[in-house]
Amino acid sequence: MPVTFPSITPSSRSFKAPRWPTSGITSQSGVTTRRLWGSRPSQPELSLGFDNIADDNAALIAQAYNSAKGATTDLTLPAALFSGASSTLTTWLDGSATGAGLKWFFGEDPPSIESSGSPGRSNVRVALIAELRL
Repeated sequence: MPVTFPSITPSSRSFKAPRWPTSGITSQSGVTTRRLWGSRPSQPELSLGFDNIADDNAALIAQAYNSAKGATTDLTLPAALFSGASSTLTTWLDGSATGAGLKWFFGEDPPSIESSGSPGRSNVRVALIAELRL
């Protein structure tokens, strides 16, 4: 059962589009050949920054990571994560532009939480990746 990521609007968002499964080889003469190995792209990356948020919200993100057992259980992403993006861009950010089958997970590195310098406030960095999984 998916874990719901907390509904907190990020202060920064960075997206890396999904990759097509390809490989390439260059011959001695310099000719390059590329091979497509699948019918759908996968593994888009979404990096989120939450600056100067309440410590309780930072704890919610840590709890979601713990509930998902790291990169094991898929996530349900709330609309707040895509706040400010057009509907067209949101379809890329949430993974629906590339078709069904993509599920979001925490990346291999856990979220990082640091003090923002103000009591009760934190800065959080989260890396998410979407994968084709059964």
